[in-house]
Amino acid sequence: MNKNKDLKYIGNNIQLARLKMGLTQENLAEKCDVSTNYISSLERGITSGSIPLIINICNILNITPNFLFNRVIDIEKLNDNIDIIDPEILLYYSKLKSENKTFINQSTIHLYGMQKKR
Repeated sequence: MNKNKDLKYIGNNIQLARLKMGLTQENLAEKCDVSTNYISSLERGITSGSIPLIINICNILNITPNFLFNRVIDIEKLNDNIDIIDPEILLYYSKLKSENKTFINQSTIHLYGMQKKR
């Protein structure tokens, strides 16, 4: 992929997460201590943000960097064996109540244990 296309994907993912949180560009800009125009430029893929800003955006929008970089990193070329979880699933998980997260975590541990026994 080229840089411009990558920035547009990242910007689109920022916008999607922002809208799911019910925030305006102005709200996000204020929380990030940047201008509304800068958030607009990020979302349109015109500019890239600094690493501290991207981390701040992730924390404010309750998302992981995996969500932001979805479709940007070519998973087929990765040398590791880490599965990338669908960003939408991560977003849903992040919005679950604590007891539901605990249930999912315990279920995952249980299923993994059962799989290892087979």
